[in-house]
Amino acid sequence: MPAKTTDLQIRGILVKTRDALRRKADSNGVSMSQYLIDLIRKDVEKVTLAEWIEMMRRRPRSRVASEQVQQALREAREEEDARWDQQFGLNNNSEP
Repeated sequence: MPAKTTDLQIRGILVKTRDALRRKADSNGVSMSQYLIDLIRKDVEKVTLAEWIEMMRRRPRSRVASEQVQQALREAREEEDARWDQQFGLNNNSEP
């Protein structure tokens, strides 16, 4: 059974915006209606920040992965600190 559809009307759009939409639709080889339907569908399918945060909160945590991530972050910070020290002519034994 095909999905139900409906019509939607947009009022108050600037002519230059409509013209830009028409050009984009033409360059994609679709009607302006289809172009807008595709844009709306893509936007609706995006996960919002709130939804993503909730998904991350519900995700089971792995202690091993967490420890590995913490170690990788420590190493990255140490490397970045060493680069800054080198750039400013500092070494581990001297004060700035």
